Amino acid sequence: MNFLDIVLENEHLKIFIMSMLPITELRASIPWGIKFYSLSVFEIVLLSLLGNILIGILVLYALGPIMELLSKNKIFKRILLYIFNRTKRKGKMIYLLKFYGLILFVGIPLPLTGVWTGSLAAYLFGLSKKKSILAITFGLILSASIVTSISVFTIKL
Repeated sequence: MNFLDIVLENEHLKIFIMSMLPITELRASIPWGIKFYSLSVFEIVLLSLLGNILIGILVLYALGPIMELLSKNKIFKRILLYIFNRTKRKGKMIYLLKFYGLILFVGIPLPLTGVWTGSLAAYLFGLSKKKSILAITFGLILSASIVTSISVFTIKL
């Protein structure tokens, strides 16, 4: 049995991995898990939070070295500049409110406001990694609460 077979047969791993993906994050892993898997809501939320927090930490610590490496290539440098400028425009709340802005940015479950974008914004605005991880964690708890409430109310009806 290979790794892919193990993942495809394990509901816990599916939720955990789905919560780590930049498009889905916990905004999709929680409702998906509630709708299609036999896990408890508590298990789904816990796995989603753990996966999202883990990827947030990895992204925060990997961004510096990755950006340095990619910026040596002209094409990647242009792409990065576009992403950075867009994130800075969208992340004015983070710049102004720092810690609390990052909590709100990650905590409001809208497209492009999750842990991936929040980690990038924290990096771009030079927020400390420890405070960023704490703010992102609080934001994820807020987001998970909102998504879970909506999911349980709408899916379980």
